[in-house]
Amino acid sequence: MNPIREYFQNIYDAVTSTYKGMRVTGRSFLKTQGFRKVRGGYDYGAGPVTISYPEIKDDIPSISRNRLFMHQDGCIACNQCAVICPVECITIESRKKSEDENPEARTPAEFGSKPVKLKLLRFDIDEALCCFCGLCTEVCPTECIVHTTEYEYSKFDRDNLIYDYLNFKDENPLPKG
Repeated sequence: MNPIREYFQNIYDAVTSTYKGMRVTGRSFLKTQGFRKVRGGYDYGAGPVTISYPEIKDDIPSISRNRLFMHQDGCIACNQCAVICPVECITIESRKKSEDENPEARTPAEFGSKPVKLKLLRFDIDEALCCFCGLCTEVCPTECIVHTTEYEYSKFDRDNLIYDYLNFKDENPLPKG
């Protein structure tokens, strides 16, 4: 190929590729300035392209499967959640109640007023192992184990992702309800 022709071909390629890139940038710029774009029957809307995370957070759907939480008052230590868990991230230890430990105790009304026949000694969930399948929440007879909308609970040490729900302490806020 002729060196002069190659030189002008390189200039042409640079200009066309820059134009293509600037078209994408220009569309995003116009969108943020309030211009709407409708293409192929889909309205791309107007306004910001991204949000300023973590200052502004998207609303998470209430049915999302994020961090697990166990309401201690509602647990009857049935062990069903630990048995059904495919990755064995739930550890439960319990024993039969003795005579002096209120054998007539029941869960609060919000958890179905079920009889509590076992004393819960340990309830741990290893969130590092959890695959967020939701099987534990489906099988729980009192619905005391729930998925929350909390998704910001990263830790520097994997061992800190094992939550002891009988002595729950965490810098992340507790779920409501």
